[in-house]
Amino acid sequence: MAAVRTVRCQRCGRENREGAKFCASCGAPLTPVQEVASPPPAESGPPAPTAAAEEAKEAARKIWDLVKTVVTIGARTAWLELRDPAPALEGTVTERVKVDAVTPPSEGAFWGFVVLCFVLFVFALSSVWLFPLLAAVVTLVLSWLKWRRPYFSPLGWKSLWGLIGKPVQVPSWHLKVLTPQGEKEVFIYGEATGDEPTQGERVRFWGIFEDKAQTRLRAWKVQTLDSAGQPKGQPLMAPRLIPFVPASFFASLALFALALLMSLAR
Repeated sequence: MAAVRTVRCQRCGRENREGAKFCASCGAPLTPVQEVASPPPAESGPPAPTAAAEEAKEAARKIWDLVKTVVTIGARTAWLELRDPAPALEGTVTERVKVDAVTPPSEGAFWGFVVLCFVLFVFALSSVWLFPLLAAVVTLVLSWLKWRRPYFSPLGWKSLWGLIGKPVQVPSWHLKVLTPQGEKEVFIYGEATGDEPTQGERVRFWGIFEDKAQTRLRAWKVQTLDSAGQPKGQPLMAPRLIPFVPASFFASLALFALALLMSLAR
């Protein structure tokens, strides 16, 4: 049996039926019991940031700054290495030897570049953009680290003739150059145009060092200087040296764009 709800009289204490307006015992007016409304739940705002969250945000900001640095400096370094490289050496020629016909040095980086471009091109034609993207990212980081070796030159094509029994001979120059850091050796290979430096002249070289100690330079451009340090005459220009890493970065980037276009065209 359900319980009967009643209203207690505030004067005499008698229990009266619910809805009665006057007490059945003393006749006093009854005041209905008012339910006290519970306060609305407080709205929960976003939790206050903790120390761990602040540290995570700071770490994410540092990572983003590093990514921007790698992208901007790496891409700029790769572009300058191919477009307008800085001189590698300046000094006075103390010894000069020219040989009219020598076998050019082997340039394995040339064939490595050809194979890389071929493989990434196949992926691009198949609309697989992941591998060209990975190659672009890796070579971008290496450009940011200023990797200049290995390198290759147009003489790499001529090494193909050596594989079929027709070795190619090219002229070469071997110079010893006195610099503030000591004496350096400079090698130049291939057909060249311009004014050849002579012993005792001050010259400026563009090229790539072959060792970490920077004592042996493979040069492709030599500019003679006057007494004031200004360019004099026409520079001696040999086949251009191309750093593998910057060249691979732009090739990978172009093939990544090709892969995206192939994906959109399907």
